[in-house]
Amino acid sequence: MPSTGKCLTNRSREREGGFIWIARHPHPMHGTAATTEPVPAAIGRTFPALMATSLTGRVVTLPDDAGGDVALIVLVFLESASPMAESWSGPFAGAFTRNPRVTTYLVSVVGDSLIGRSLADQIARGLRGGVPPAKHDTVLTVPGDIEGCRRAYGVDDPSLAYIYLLDGRGIIRWMEKGTATPEGLDTLVEAARGLLEPLAR
Repeated sequence: MPSTGKCLTNRSREREGGFIWIARHPHPMHGTAATTEPVPAAIGRTFPALMATSLTGRVVTLPDDAGGDVALIVLVFLESASPMAESWSGPFAGAFTRNPRVTTYLVSVVGDSLIGRSLADQIARGLRGGVPPAKHDTVLTVPGDIEGCRRAYGVDDPSLAYIYLLDGRGIIRWMEKGTATPEGLDTLVEAARGLLEPLAR
């Protein structure tokens, strides 16, 4: 697999107010406890640009390449967070199985080093065995700057999964982290349906 992939962040863009942004009045996340801290990737802001490589070897830039009118991005930094990621992505994708306007992306971030690229290849090989071929373009790895990615996406605890619901313009409309709860899944699906309703008229 090609090793291309990175969180598109740099210090100059941070100084210029690119996508490193701290909310003065933090938006709460939904569905789990203790998730009200301010984060750079904030509700109402454009999802920070991320360039990754899919299981098919295709380079994907999010949010620009997100297909459909609604996209769910589930971001993990450690393989141990994969069950958390699946607790969100599985039920969400299942709720919109027949809707081509909704896309779910699973993104794994690993270090931009020989070890990181090797780990990315291992993750990709493992994922290929458990992911239907039709979904290989939406399972992504990012062998990039881990600390830069953590700052850009408000990742205070890399052992958790981070979830972002985007509208068709790449704006974050809903956020969460950790393991899905029934209440959290309900609010996520409801938020996605709310984004789709105006488009169906």
